[in-house]
Amino acid sequence: MPESVALVLLLPGFCRAQPLAPWEALDRYLARSHDWQPGCADSVFALRIDASLAKLRKQGSMSGLRLISQAGQVVYRGLRFTGDDLVKTAVIARFLTNDAEPSKQATGAGVTRQNYSFVYDRAADYNGEIAYVFRLEPKCKRIGLFKGELWLDKSTGAPLRLWGDLVKSPSIFIRSFRFVQDYQDVHQCTVPLRLLLTVRTRIAGEAKMAVWLHSVEGRPTVTGTGACGSESVTSEDPACRSTQEGD
Repeated sequence: MPESVALVLLLPGFCRAQPLAPWEALDRYLARSHDWQPGCADSVFALRIDASLAKLRKQGSMSGLRLISQAGQVVYRGLRFTGDDLVKTAVIARFLTNDAEPSKQATGAGVTRQNYSFVYDRAADYNGEIAYVFRLEPKCKRIGLFKGELWLDKSTGAPLRLWGDLVKSPSIFIRSFRFVQDYQDVHQCTVPLRLLLTVRTRIAGEAKMAVWLHSVEGRPTVTGTGACGSESVTSEDPACRSTQEGD
């Protein structure tokens, strides 16, 4: 083999990262998923939320900025809304408040070995890349825990997708609750790209919400406090499946 060819083959730029074994990817995810990510500090994202109450024929959209402070606090700025006020107050506003100030139940329901059993299921396509898919089984029936799937990047263990159905309703007015969350890497920080929520309520029927985040160039310092069309991401999308049947 000519020396020039041999040198080219040895250069790092020509070597693909070796994939992790599924359980190695999971270990990496669990080791870092609960640590504060310094790369997230002072991040700014353009936000768009589309929500609807189909039974009541009401819908609305909100746009603005989602900011993450040095301490990891979520702050919303410049919010603008169009649509029915009921969607604004009963759906979107509640989501923003919970996102900025998570409840104690939510903070104790993280994806950990204490809360879940992990079963490796398969390798699947995710936007042309291979993802390791794990089934998540909650170890107890507690508010905030869910039954679903975790998708991890085969080379880094970074989260690509998390979806599931809550195993216990957070309210007597909610019959079922499904979420689908896709992730993106921005400035060495893993943050949501898309969040889909489907909530079946006993009074208002089905509520749906889609939340999109896009990184904004330039990262101004975040200060202050306060809370205040669906594009396919992958061919295997649980958001397209029906929610739980029955009353």
